Amino acid sequence: MINKKKKVMMVTIVMILSLLTGSLVTGMAQPHPTEHPAFTTQPNSQSVFVGQDVIFTVAIGGNPAPALQWQVSIDGGVTWTNIEGQTGALLSLSTVGLNQNGNMFRCLAKNAEAEVLSSAVTLFVNTITNAQRPAILNQPGNSSALVGGSITLSVTAEVADNGTVSYQWFSNTADRNTGGTLINGATSRTFAPPTTREGTTFYYVVVTNTNENVSGVTIASTVSNTARVDINPPDNARTPVITSQPEAETAVLNDRVTLFVIANADDNGSIGYQWFRNEIAVNSGGTPVSGATGNVFVPPTDTVGVIYYYVVVTNTNANASGTRTASVTSHAVAVDVITTPGAPINLDTIVNENQVTLRWDAPENDGGSRIIGYQVSDNIVTFWVDANGLYEHTFDGLTYGREYTFNVRAINEAGPGEGAGIKAETPEKEIIDVSSVYLNRRTLDMLVGNSFDLIVGVSTRNAQNT
Repeated sequence: MINKKKKVMMVTIVMILSLLTGSLVTGMAQPHPTEHPAFTTQPNSQSVFVGQDVIFTVAIGGNPAPALQWQVSIDGGVTWTNIEGQTGALLSLSTVGLNQNGNMFRCLAKNAEAEVLSSAVTLFVNTITNAQRPAILNQPGNSSALVGGSITLSVTAEVADNGTVSYQWFSNTADRNTGGTLINGATSRTFAPPTTREGTTFYYVVVTNTNENVSGVTIASTVSNTARVDINPPDNARTPVITSQPEAETAVLNDRVTLFVIANADDNGSIGYQWFRNEIAVNSGGTPVSGATGNVFVPPTDTVGVIYYYVVVTNTNANASGTRTASVTSHAVAVDVITTPGAPINLDTIVNENQVTLRWDAPENDGGSRIIGYQVSDNIVTFWVDANGLYEHTFDGLTYGREYTFNVRAINEAGPGEGAGIKAETPEKEIIDVSSVYLNRRTLDMLVGNSFDLIVGVSTRNAQNT
């Protein structure tokens, strides 16, 4: 405690400091007063079923802020034990069992001023014989949409016995929640009914609780109210959506190819098709193909060349109150009709002893497809082999003095084309008889590259001089 003398002295010092600094001290900050802990919200006793979770709650005041510690008594409040880790305003107990029935709980609040205990409360844990029926908190509600729109029905349910909740939706033509048709896959708390057809359908959901921990009946169900869903006709026909475009094709002359398109509209209209042909790669300005009114189309392939095709998909909805047709056009795709190439031209041969080189130029007509190679043969070898040059091939090991017919053909994507042939003859093998040539002649004159057989006659005359 501060006595009066000390108080007068402090005021005098403050006033002197104030005069020296030219400022007026109007007051001094005072510390907040300390307060004993005080519970503003006491915990409440709880009654639950086996397997449920429990939460006890308190609210506390005091300065400084009190530290909290929850305690439990298993002997009716005679002795108390701190609960490890439970030092907040909430005490949470998960999946309580029968062994916790009658346990008491309280909260200890402590600061520098004092310690205070909350009210002691009791936990009552009840046994369950049968699974409990789910309680539906929010029923599915009536709804409406245009054809092709979207609707979501939902239900909110809970159970108090810690069982497992499941759902099954049903549809019905009448406004009742019995005798409906089970909807496959509709097993969650939300359900999006189809909106492809106009009309009225009623829906309801069976909510089931399954509890394997009870001693009696393990399954209990609750049926929701019906929800009326009205699907109304659209204002205008919906534009079709192409989900699979036609694709370009290459066909050999007179072979069959197929173009197709996949499209749909979500307003329950009728889908129609019209295919067009065009000389250029655009999907407008083409000529309608007579009779080509399905989603599958077989274009003609009797003429070599490229023709482009596209399809206009139209949705017609006679129930629309506004525009009753809507169309979309596919991509333009090429149908490339090819054939085998013509025969190579300007054939020529170069003969060298028993070797002949065949030369040629590309055919004037490639069949509408790039030439990818050449094959050759002769009248002795009846099968075709790949040429060993781009525009030439050399035949080796031929027979001397024989006439050959050499053939060549071009190949494109459609296959080998027409062959062209040319005749060439290998020279006779040259034989030189030198039996009459004087032995003192040591050389013979020959053309470079020629070969010959040398026949030498040997005589014993004047052998002593040889």
